[in-house]
Amino acid sequence: MIENRLSRDLRELMDNTPSQVWDAFAGQRIFLTGGTGFVGKWLLHSLLYANACAELDVHITVLSRDPDGFEARHPTFAASPFLSFHRGDIIDFHFPQGRFDGVVHAALSVTPPGADDGDLIRSAQAGASRACQFAAATGARRFLHISSGAVYGHQPGHAGIAESSPWDEVAAANTYTQAKRAAERVMQQPWPFEVVIARLFGFVGPYLDAASGTAAAEFTKVAAQGQDIVVQGSGDAFRSYQYASDMARWLLTLYAMGKTGAAYNVGGSECVSIVDLAHLVATAVSPAAHVNIAGRAHAGLAPSGYLPSLELAESELGLSNIVPLPDAIRRTLDWHSETF
Repeated sequence: MIENRLSRDLRELMDNTPSQVWDAFAGQRIFLTGGTGFVGKWLLHSLLYANACAELDVHITVLSRDPDGFEARHPTFAASPFLSFHRGDIIDFHFPQGRFDGVVHAALSVTPPGADDGDLIRSAQAGASRACQFAAATGARRFLHISSGAVYGHQPGHAGIAESSPWDEVAAANTYTQAKRAAERVMQQPWPFEVVIARLFGFVGPYLDAASGTAAAEFTKVAAQGQDIVVQGSGDAFRSYQYASDMARWLLTLYAMGKTGAAYNVGGSECVSIVDLAHLVATAVSPAAHVNIAGRAHAGLAPSGYLPSLELAESELGLSNIVPLPDAIRRTLDWHSETF
């Protein structure tokens, strides 16, 4: 059972979350967009586990385009009396009735095949606007917006980037970056609720799809299947990876305790190159996987980075990561080995 595979992670999350965070959720009615994705599933597991352990009586309504399909694939969620689904797309969903205490917006609308770059940007902006309109209409007090470290643009070197850093407004900013920026700009409007922004970086852990573009997710999946790990490019770029349960704990804390109007980086604290990550994953399986490097470094060209500074979350909210990267990799490999 999935809950058994995650029980250690959820117990650890529960034990390392301050009581004032759980107090903030007690008796709440929460509306969650993007609840069927990686971030959403972890938030659902965490809150439902806290319900069972601490009798929080928090009720969650999840927006989904296909709630029947999701419940069929995840019967644990379907059986929970604290969880309900509302069918709709983030851009134009009909508002469910009643008051809600808070909204967590983790959805990015899916664009149809053949759509141009502008469609993703417009859909991100429209989805954020619709979620905010819903929060305003239903009397929500708190709003956690799930954004991305991609908003900062190109990050040279391997120094963590701070929330106060200006966005690199070059014309070549990719479509995903522009879409995330457009959604954040919606959050800056004068809404009648408290907005907190979480800028997510790299992750590893259960539920993270290898097709997400995260090297850690791809490497752990292929290694667990007994395949060689292929590093596309030279592998000299720098990243950090936060384990999924740490991510969920940070997001719950931001919802409960984050300062109104503030943005916080959410991510790993251990800097690692892509090639070193590949070797960490390879040596964590038995027999050790083989690592193939497809490209080579370019002389005189500094490696790129995608690394957060975590000082703000640490100093203001006392947050830190408790699952080190090697352990995060082993836990993820265990998950994959039980899933296949």
